[in-house]
Amino acid sequence: MATLGCIKARMGDTDYYIAKISAGELIDRVGIAKEMPEWPDMSAEEKMQRECDIRRIVEEIVPYVVTDHDHFFSSLIVDIYMGFEDISFEPLSDVISKIPTAYKRPMQDMGFITLPGKERLIALDGQHRLLSLKIAIKGITGVPGGTKVTPSMNELKPHPELASDEVCVILVRHTDTKKIRKIFNKINKYAKQTSRSDNIITSDDDIFAVTARKLFVPGQPLAAVGEIDLVNWRSNTLSQRSKNLTTLSALYTINETILKDDGFSQKKLPNEDDIEAAYQKVACFWNVLLKKIKVFQKYLLLTREDRPVSRLREENLLLKPVTQMALAHVALFAERHGASWEEVAEKLNHIDWSFENDLWYNILVIGSANKKMITGKESVRSAGVVISYITMGDCMNQAELEEVQQIIRNAKNDELAELPARV
Repeated sequence: MATLGCIKARMGDTDYYIAKISAGELIDRVGIAKEMPEWPDMSAEEKMQRECDIRRIVEEIVPYVVTDHDHFFSSLIVDIYMGFEDISFEPLSDVISKIPTAYKRPMQDMGFITLPGKERLIALDGQHRLLSLKIAIKGITGVPGGTKVTPSMNELKPHPELASDEVCVILVRHTDTKKIRKIFNKINKYAKQTSRSDNIITSDDDIFAVTARKLFVPGQPLAAVGEIDLVNWRSNTLSQRSKNLTTLSALYTINETILKDDGFSQKKLPNEDDIEAAYQKVACFWNVLLKKIKVFQKYLLLTREDRPVSRLREENLLLKPVTQMALAHVALFAERHGASWEEVAEKLNHIDWSFENDLWYNILVIGSANKKMITGKESVRSAGVVISYITMGDCMNQAELEEVQQIIRNAKNDELAELPARV
């Protein structure tokens, strides 16, 4: 038996209870739909839940719960699948005899709900959160039966201290499966995922996000010029008339590339010294580009004078975030081969960056007519490989040269296509 302090509420035709429960008691009392004995025999119409993504739970959510002392979850919605008639709610208005008039009505909905222990509770929304708590507390023994054990699961250790965490639950009576399925569907259907930019702006444990945000604070390489932001942090794209130089999403991808060999993770922030070292590395990338690249200098001049940059963007691929992301691969190549990034950046001025240069067809742009950029991750890397060849071809080994050759041949659909001229 468990008695929980709660608030009784109603929305539409559904009565529900809002309560708090310890994580330890939650994982013992609430199950997931797949664990129900009748689950295998249920039809698609009868099932009210989806399958759990156990890999995401083990590799992403459990480490968050275990390692981040600020871990926090939103409320779990729990379906009282069976035994609702044995559950009792006792309002404070029935317990306390003398209540001030102003409190009488609210206290009719505030009180205690008693769960005798015979009821069956199923996580309607939040089964991934529920399982992550169970695995975090119990270790590998918390992994559902029948799950294929992976090497990462064998490393799971129990953290019983997490059982004292308090979790908010919303208890809903199971009147019929159709209604419960509808609740689950609408909760997930109307929940809007945060955008990539929102995630980068708010993430404080992701080294790539932290260093990306720092790049455009006052005094840093990409700080606003007057009232004009150099970084569009509200959207992942730049319109033709945009006065921004790049996007926050592009900064994040660039940082991932530049810091690729440094062993950083999106899930755990390193110490302050490593954060600063990472930041100096990505700041150097931009400082050199803004200092050495003539078109960036022209862009900054126009921006300081608050003049349009749309024509410049139409004429030069370097004003496109996709190309800037490709340059991050060039910087990484330079670092791996001991080349000077400043010298490489200087050479970039001698490359024809116009949309009409057929070198970039099917590498950076789809074609000269519509001037649409190719944004795929592998395409960006391939563009970086080609630019690395043009600026540092003498540093390439045979395998790298063959890769450049294949990229060019694929782009031109010509097995006899020659390598581009080097600068």
